[in-house]
Amino acid sequence: MSYIVGHPIKRPSDFYGRSSQVARFYEIIGGTQAQSASVLGVRRAGKTSFLQYVAHRSIKAKYLREPDNYTMIYINMSTCKKPADFYYGLLRRLQYSLGVAETGFLWKESPPNATSMYDVEAFLCQFPERRIILLLDEFDQIRVDTFSQEFLTELRAMTSVLDYDLAFVTASYWDLYYLGTQIGLPPTSPFYNIFYPTPIYIPGLEESEIDTLIQKPAAEEGFPFSAEDVAQIKQLAGSLPFFVQATAAYWLRCRKSEYTPDPEQARQILVGELSPYFEQWWRSFDNGYKEVLRCIADNLDLSILPYSPVEVQEAVRILGNYGMVVREDGRLSINGDIFVLWVQQYAQLAEQRQTLHMPNNGQNRQKNNVTDPAKLRLVLTDYFSLEDLQALCFDLGLDIDDFPGTSKQAKAIGLIEYWRNRRELGRLVQAIRQERGAIV
Repeated sequence: MSYIVGHPIKRPSDFYGRSSQVARFYEIIGGTQAQSASVLGVRRAGKTSFLQYVAHRSIKAKYLREPDNYTMIYINMSTCKKPADFYYGLLRRLQYSLGVAETGFLWKESPPNATSMYDVEAFLCQFPERRIILLLDEFDQIRVDTFSQEFLTELRAMTSVLDYDLAFVTASYWDLYYLGTQIGLPPTSPFYNIFYPTPIYIPGLEESEIDTLIQKPAAEEGFPFSAEDVAQIKQLAGSLPFFVQATAAYWLRCRKSEYTPDPEQARQILVGELSPYFEQWWRSFDNGYKEVLRCIADNLDLSILPYSPVEVQEAVRILGNYGMVVREDGRLSINGDIFVLWVQQYAQLAEQRQTLHMPNNGQNRQKNNVTDPAKLRLVLTDYFSLEDLQALCFDLGLDIDDFPGTSKQAKAIGLIEYWRNRRELGRLVQAIRQERGAIV
């Protein structure tokens, strides 16, 4: 086999590592009652490969006592433009997997463009003994305008029906609370309660897993790597499998051309080739994450950042869970020298390019207006009392006492500054609209 760079892994024999995540997945969905779970990872972390791996019949047989009683349905949410698309695709996959195409005379199936939760429920009720696990990849898709909080409420309702056994496994970059907030779902919604309390993160591979991933394909092609080759590839790529395979593939091409790779030259070449993927990451990070990564890349003390120690520690924790930073010999470092170089030399260019390519039409101007800090300050001071601001902070997971000053205006400015520093003023706007309607 050669290195698989880009496409999801389809054969279990080509899948490396993730043993602890796989075991945790089956622990959650394979108990006396299925539970829903959230899988989190950055783009190219391997979330799709993970979902397809755990759904393979040979892997189910390894971890489940009665694997034939489990049906796993994979759906890529990026192909669903609206809820009806999701329900129609789900119903067809269920019919294919379970072998029944009719819901019976008591229920007349809706037309494809109007398929609803009730069509799926009517079908599932025929299989009370079967446990259905829906693997919902690219769950970030629900942020588009055609999905609303009603969709998540319907998903929650489907797991509560006693006539069948159903659970969800979502895969996304954004956590479920953030995604729910983006479409207006309040933090207190029972939707969140059906998910296992802690998500399954997809970070980098373990040391031994990386070694096997690097060595096996090269050896099978007749060009085994030396220990020095393996060490240099790991130093450059870090531990996320996509970048390990891309770097190892470059090394193998050099070996086949009877050329000894130079690590620094390889770093310069690969940072350009892999830049689009790093840029995808960068666009997803908020301001705090970016500044933490810049500090670590430049070996600067994180205490210089304009955030509290708790905020910095939380950013480091999340970045570590995503595999962006690692701790080596008690010191934080960026995961892979190629990404270090990109953060140092390319990140600022990516931000400038994003600004230049931002559409300058009426819709965009309107969006900028509603997130104008001066306008938000007037809205918060005119339409909210101090107690209302305290409640608003609570709904956003904040403590109003963390903001300086005692007056309503001081607290409003503190709240706006908090979200502006994270480049997420839209989240504050959404919370305001949820409380007061379309006043911004």
